[in-house]
Amino acid sequence: MEPHPLKAVTENFIREHGVPQILDVEHSIQVHKPTLTGSDSPASYYIRPPDGMTADAFVDWFESLPNSREYRLTLVPILGLDTFHQPLISTDDFAMKYFHDNHARIVRVVGKSTQAIEAITAIIEALKLPFDARHFPHHDEFAVSGYKAQPTGGATELKLLFKPADHSQLMKVERLVNIHLEECNLGREIGVTRHATRDQAPELIFNSTHDAVAGVTFLLDLKNSLPQASPEEIAQITLTAKSSHAQPVSAPTTQTRFTQPQAVTRVIPPDQLMKNVVSVLAEFLKGSKFGDGLEVKIVQAGTTIEVKFPRTASSLWLKSSFNESKHLRELSQACVGVKTDPVLREGWKVVYHFDPSTGNLHIRAISTQSEPPKDWKAVAR
Repeated sequence: MEPHPLKAVTENFIREHGVPQILDVEHSIQVHKPTLTGSDSPASYYIRPPDGMTADAFVDWFESLPNSREYRLTLVPILGLDTFHQPLISTDDFAMKYFHDNHARIVRVVGKSTQAIEAITAIIEALKLPFDARHFPHHDEFAVSGYKAQPTGGATELKLLFKPADHSQLMKVERLVNIHLEECNLGREIGVTRHATRDQAPELIFNSTHDAVAGVTFLLDLKNSLPQASPEEIAQITLTAKSSHAQPVSAPTTQTRFTQPQAVTRVIPPDQLMKNVVSVLAEFLKGSKFGDGLEVKIVQAGTTIEVKFPRTASSLWLKSSFNESKHLRELSQACVGVKTDPVLREGWKVVYHFDPSTGNLHIRAISTQSEPPKDWKAVAR
């Protein structure tokens, strides 16, 4: 069977312009089960064009294709998600990361005919990305603890042992991994879970869906990129995680797991809250290879993150490799990750200051009511 012509066209588009992000609405609804408002919308997908391309330019590109009418897809530039689908922003981390800005123009894709379904499927097929250890969240903190390959056409199961032996941190990493799979357009092909109880090993468990060729290949490459955990290592890390969880905790920490975020912000003193945000934010930046892997340091008694952007041959006139648009977008996305922790959901915002003479970027957390210090700017959310 000949591949759909849109697959090759989309691959050429990626080489020329970069990778767009696609929110698969039906899949997101099935996985996250939000309470949608109003009647159902005919839109099945939303597209965020590649960096540097407007929504209108993306639509013009599609409509300029010689056979675009045959695909029976209607692409419409809109501001933010439809009202019907707004609840996805608070339930789907991928939607929060890429589609939270209701002032940014994105593309709504409409079409449910057979030709339209085949067309959008071909586009997504071309957008599936191969495994890359450099971009997989917290890659070096895992070891393979189990792998089960099914016969041809079947599913594959992969278990990764989380070596830091921290179930709470693993919960955050799980969310980052799910976002990464959606970025690779493999959300329908690979499911990610972890053990329901903390008496079990701190593992991420991956399962490919039936006949998911790209998903099976991704998991195999992920397995081959990591060391194999020995039975003794699995037993020791499981014991460490269990013992850590069994240690007594203070009453406020226990309470924060069951109270609303507003109550949590009153439990943690403001200064400590800001330090906690800075600490967690730094971990997210390190895990996401912020600045293409530049060193992320916490300085000034734990209140500030510092990243030094070196001068490069390609940016002599800019003095450094700092790209405000690109790196502030990455910083904003990391802030979304911090807010996945209920304890750190409210009461703060992030500000930054870049010194072009030194190439140093400084990042701080301040209370939502505070104004940024002089020469500092707030990070848009």
